[in-house]
Order: sequence, then C-alpha cells, then structure tokens
Amino acid sequence: MFPRDGERGNPLHIRLMPVSSERLLERAARARRESKRVAFAEDFDAAHEGDWIELVKDVVALANSGGGVVVVDEADLVRDEIRVRLERYAEPRFDRFELHSLRRRNMPVTAVIVDDVEGIPLVFTQEGRYADHVAFTRGGLFFRHGSKSEAATGEDIRAFIRRQLDATRHQWLGNIRAVMHAPGGAEIAVVETAERDEEGRPTLIRLTTDPSAPLYGQIDPDLSHPFRQKEVVREVNVRLVGREVNAFDILSVRRIHGINEEMHPDFVHVPKFGSPQYSEAFVDWLIEQDATDPQFFARAKTRYVALRRRR
Repeated sequence: MFPRDGERGNPLHIRLMPVSSERLLERAARARRESKRVAFAEDFDAAHEGDWIELVKDVVALANSGGGVVVVDEADLVRDEIRVRLERYAEPRFDRFELHSLRRRNMPVTAVIVDDVEGIPLVFTQEGRYADHVAFTRGGLFFRHGSKSEAATGEDIRAFIRRQLDATRHQWLGNIRAVMHAPGGAEIAVVETAERDEEGRPTLIRLTTDPSAPLYGQIDPDLSHPFRQKEVVREVNVRLVGREVNAFDILSVRRIHGINEEMHPDFVHVPKFGSPQYSEAFVDWLIEQDATDPQFFARAKTRYVALRRRR
C-alpha cells in the first residue's frame, strides 16, 4: 500500500501518498458508518487505556484483513504511542501504518492508514482488558467482519492464505515479465559475492567472471553517515539562526518521527559495536522541517515528554 518510511500527513510529513492511501483518506473523510475498511475511534481519550486497547484491536484486525483506516477523534495522536502499544499487545512486530491529519465535520481528527500484514497474521500476546470488558484474549486472532473487529473464522484464515499466495505469485510474475521484456542481447547474470561482513551481508560483489574486473562494495558508513548525535547538534546549531537545539531536542525528533535505521537507513546507521551515526541528509531534513515550522523542535519535545509520562 505504501513505503515503509515516513511519518504523518501534515507539514511534518516526508512521505508521498500513493493512490491507494489517498482513496482510504477520501473514504475516511466521507464515511458515515464503519465498514470492513473503515473503523472509528470516537470520543478517544489518550489518558484512557481502554481506548488504546480498542484502537489496537482495530489496527490488528485491519492489518490481518488486508488493510484499511481507523479514524481517531484525536488531532495530536503520536505514531510512537500506537507502535508501543502494538508491541505490548501483539506480535510479530508491525510497523506498516502511517498517520495523517484529516477534517471530518469541520473537526480535526487523525486517520491511521493501516497496510496489509506480510507473511503471518498478527496475534495478541496478552489480554486486552479494561474495566469489566475483555476486548481480546491472549492468543486471539482478529479480522474485520463488516463494521466490527472480531475473532477469526475458518474463512478468514483461508482468505489470508490466498492473499499471501496472490502476493507471492504477483512478485514472481513481475520478475518473469522483467526477464521476458529484457532487450535483445541481454543476459541473465548471477551475482557472485566475494566477501561478507560479520553479520553475513555481502561487502564486495563481482558482476563478471573476469577476475581482473573491479569490485563494487558497500559504501563506508563512516563516509555516508559521518555524524554522532553530538555532531548533529553542532551541525544544526551552525545552520540555525538565533536559536540552538540540544541533544534532547534531537532525541525527541527521532522518537516522535520514527527516525531509526529500519525506517530511515538514509538518515541513520547503527554499527554492530558503537553508537548510531547520522548522515548529512538527516541534518538537511532537520533544517528543512525547522524552516517549514519554527515550532518543529518544540512540538517534538512536548510530545515526547508527554509520551514518556504516559509510559
């Protein structure tokens, strides 16, 4: 449905939405009732754990059912808050969702766009209980049934398997089509790895059997990601005019906007031994966000402090 990097759909967003995400946002804005692809979290209260449990239930059910959107009556919802609770209540880890600002009935809300889960369905690892209500049990498997998120049926499992097989078949056919459409004279090549690092990743590859041909290797992370966090702070402060940020400001931005190696390898590299390293592109992005929104760092810090208190 969408790439795996990026954050929210307001001036702080850095991800472009494909058509499918746009359609879900249109449905979320117009929907009058819940459906298989649209769920509502009405009268949402971030201080009430029961509301978070119900939100997690809907996100899990939508992911297992092929994706959809949850409309949350909360304008300042933070992506990391959802991620933390998903990790608390369900596995495997699921990070294929994004947040977008939306207006419904002239009121600001948040649309949580949920992608299809890959490989295996999400399963609840602990009970979701609040007050005298049990939203889901440990080991529970939930799917969308019309307007409700409910326990799985046999047909749900069959549909999930069919969807995974269709995705694999689509990938295979795409690869075959690429070979069939290759220009005349093109040859299929097997890439030979020459060396591997301590984690098993290829460091050098040879694209020909000619032993005199040059080897092409991974970019040295010390060159592509030359900054430690304190150096990021220094570089940002050099480029800011009349203001300064500190290490906690940078940490807040990273936590709130999901700046990590998995989501943003172009921004962050984490060596096997040592602290994270950051790229010039990360510094440029920070300066761009500050230019767009002078309260960018202050907002991130406020949200991160509030998130730590809730935990």
